[in-house]
Amino acid sequence: MNKLIYSKVEEFKILFAGCMLCAIILMVRIKITHSFFFLFLVWNLFLAMIPYGITLFLQVFKKETHSLWILLPTACMWLLFLPNTPYLISDLQHLKHSAQDIIWYDLLLLMSFVWYALFLFYLTVRDMRMLIATKVNSKYINLITISIFILCGFGIYLGRFLRWNSWDIIQDPLGLLYDIWQRVRHPFQNSQTWLVTIGYSAITSLVFYGMNSIKKVPNNEN
Repeated sequence: MNKLIYSKVEEFKILFAGCMLCAIILMVRIKITHSFFFLFLVWNLFLAMIPYGITLFLQVFKKETHSLWILLPTACMWLLFLPNTPYLISDLQHLKHSAQDIIWYDLLLLMSFVWYALFLFYLTVRDMRMLIATKVNSKYINLITISIFILCGFGIYLGRFLRWNSWDIIQDPLGLLYDIWQRVRHPFQNSQTWLVTIGYSAITSLVFYGMNSIKKVPNNEN
């Protein structure tokens, strides 16, 4: 456990600094405008942190969660909450509520939360890939990863356009499954569903593989 924490010190520093930056920019916005409109970003960011917390838990208790009977349901819970992380990209639509004299600051505010969420997304997918790699043949890892991104895109559509939440799978599973089935059964009548799904899966793929490639760039410094 100590080794894991030590290896993530820099990561934790960036996460803490990013969280403080988001909080400061939001508080300044509230002070300037006397409006709490964007306070919902705090809740959305909390939901975005849950998948990272799950993969951190799996790494800390690696021995205890080694069994597939524990790992599999935990991974399913992780996948259920994962769309909440890139979901913050869709919050950019709230710029339409911004006044012209403050829209530049609102863009800065929203982009700070989006950047933080995408960084969390990269970290949690990276860690889950490493955990999966211990159970699955490495040649299937990228296929699984792309499938995860597609499911994330679909999850964002369910949340943003149909207003379903992650916990609705418990509160109203039949209603959720009905909406999903209708979009699978009638894909051409629900073209928006698949445009949103493909669009967000493409963005998340670019973010992950782009950030993942940075660490592979060789250092040519003497």
